[in-house]
Formats: sequence, C-alpha cells, structure tokens
Amino acid sequence: MQVKKLKLLNFRNYSEQEIEFGSGVNVIYGDNAQGKTNILEAVHMFSMGKSNRTSKDAELIRRGEDSARIYMEFSAYGSESFFEIEVFRGRRKSIIYNDLPVKKSSELLGRFNVVYFGPELLRLVKDGPKGRRRNLDMLISQLRPGYFSALTALKRVVESKNALLKMQSPNRIMLDVMNEKLTALSAELISYRLDFIKRIERLAGEIQHEISSGSEELRMKYKSAIGMLSTETELTNADIAEAFSEKLSAAEPRELETGESVISPHREDILYEINGADARAFASQGQQKTIALVEKLAEVSLIREEINETPVLLLDDIMSELDRKRRSFVAANIKDIQIVITCTDIDEFSENAGLGGADAVKIYVSDGHAYTEPPNMKNE
Repeated sequence: MQVKKLKLLNFRNYSEQEIEFGSGVNVIYGDNAQGKTNILEAVHMFSMGKSNRTSKDAELIRRGEDSARIYMEFSAYGSESFFEIEVFRGRRKSIIYNDLPVKKSSELLGRFNVVYFGPELLRLVKDGPKGRRRNLDMLISQLRPGYFSALTALKRVVESKNALLKMQSPNRIMLDVMNEKLTALSAELISYRLDFIKRIERLAGEIQHEISSGSEELRMKYKSAIGMLSTETELTNADIAEAFSEKLSAAEPRELETGESVISPHREDILYEINGADARAFASQGQQKTIALVEKLAEVSLIREEINETPVLLLDDIMSELDRKRRSFVAANIKDIQIVITCTDIDEFSENAGLGGADAVKIYVSDGHAYTEPPNMKNE
C-alpha cells in the first residue's frame, strides 16, 4: 500500500499544493508550525474519512475560504486508485472513490490503511483511558467496518439513553428498549476488542521481548464493561451479552440517580503489564515510551497479517523523542513499507534516525508550501 500523489486545495494552511511521494521513506522537514503535520493529517483522512486531529470539518478549511479539497492517488491490492474529499462550512463533506460518490465515511474503511504514531501517543500508557480506547478503535475500524458501524450506533444509543435517564420519571418501556440495543451493541464491540487485544498482545509481546533482549514480558488486560478480562479469556457473544445485561440491571439505581449510563463500552480501558507489574504505575518513562513504540510496530504487523498488505506508516516528529537504541530498533523493524515522517532538523534526522539515507524523498515545508528542496537551494 503506497501513497503516490497528494493534492491540497485550501486545506489547513495550504492554498494549493501537489506532493509526490516515493515508495520508501519520505521525510517532511522544516520549522514548527509550518504545515508538516497537516500533510500527515490529509493522508490519514483517507483511511477513516475524517481527521485524526479534529471532529470539526470546518477547522480543516483555510481561513477565509468556504471549502477545502484533498485528493490522493494510491496503490493497494495490486491496483491504482484515487480518493477525493471535499469539506464545507455548514454542510456535509463530499467523498469520491474512483469517480464514484461515497455516501458514508464508513464506506472508505479497508480501502487504504495507515498506522499513525505521534508524540501524544508516547503517553499512551500513562494518560487516561480515552486515548487507549481511541487508538484501539481506529485500528479495528480500519479492518472491521462492522465495528465502526456498531461504535457509531453505540454513541447514538448512549446519548438517547442519557437523555431518557435525565427525565424526572423515565419511561420504563423506552428504557428497556434502550438497554436491549445497548446490550446487543456492547456484546459485539467487546467481542471485537477482546479478539484484537489478544492479537496485539501476541505481536507486541514478541517485539517487547526482542527490544528488551529477553528481559521483559509485555502482557495486556482488557478492563471491559463486564469486568477485567485477560487475553486467555474465551467468551461467546451470548456469554458477553448475558454478563452485560446482569451488570446493567445491577447498575440501574445508580444510573437513575446520576442521569447517565455507567455501564457501556465507552468507559472501557486497556492495561499494560511489564513482568506482571502495572506499567502505568511502575514502569519507567523510558519503558512506557517503549510500550507505545512496540504497540505501533505490532499494529503494522497485525494489519500486514490481516490483509497481506503493508499499511502506510505516518511518523509525526517521533524520532526526536526516542533515544538512539529505540530509533535503530524502529529502522530495523519497518522494512518494505512506505513511511511518511516529519522532523524539524533534516541533518540530525539523516545522521541519527537510520531511515532511508540517500534514497529518502525529502520535502521541505515552509509557511504552507512544500518543496522537494528548500527554495534557497534551487538553481545553485
């Protein structure tokens, strides 16, 4: 899977830009706040049909403009394709795939896969559960469109149930209907999450063992709506639905008192352990960064295992956050994959990152303009 060409029109701080990518390492460099991350965001949008940085499409539009358009040519599954997404102020976005209109963003899922790793994800272990859930949701959604649909439906059901619970005397029949829908959707989502956590743990455990020279065992636990689950847990959808229904019944007095759902997959968490100890509480900062790195490398392997294609790896100014050992490990473990990476210092990157070397495509970004070389180097 490879990005060939990207065109931006009034997207973020770009008025009009065309960028061509190489099949290996592509380094986007320049000072901070010039538009490097915006390029990664544009590429990422074609994996999910929406931004990974904001839920408001209007924020993607260049100031003073009414719309923004991004276009990408890419190869996947042995054929060439293209996407086009146009976002507007005040109305729904337009999505085109190979000249055909796409009605819903979910219809894009699975056509183009990425793994994104930015500085905020180095805090994956120590930050709150929302970031861990979001990271897992984005991975599963790319590979299981049904998961994304269930996740979207769950959000609507939880919002409706919360509105019902806030009423002085909630309608009993309506509450039962909401709980039935919530149970069915939750069983589906928990089943998906448990399966993928098991697969990530297997792949991440192997990588953690290698990067630590065999001294560290990485395990994952799933703090689900029905209780703490280990990766050895075997449950059918019917088992999960029954356990969830019991939890809902027990929580009903609290839900009626607080006016909100307290039992739902939207409150779940994923926990990491190193040698049996909770990594959030006991791992060093370096170990926590390593777990985040290992998680991302495991995601690359999982997608390759699932679809027999390598995803595009998006690294947003991440190499400067890693020490030499971890940078070298990244370089050694992402062969035969297209990488789009941002950094501020191209000389330091070339010297220390161990990626691409002379074969890397270098793109210089300044004030919303991208050049294959800095403008002051041209004609020299």
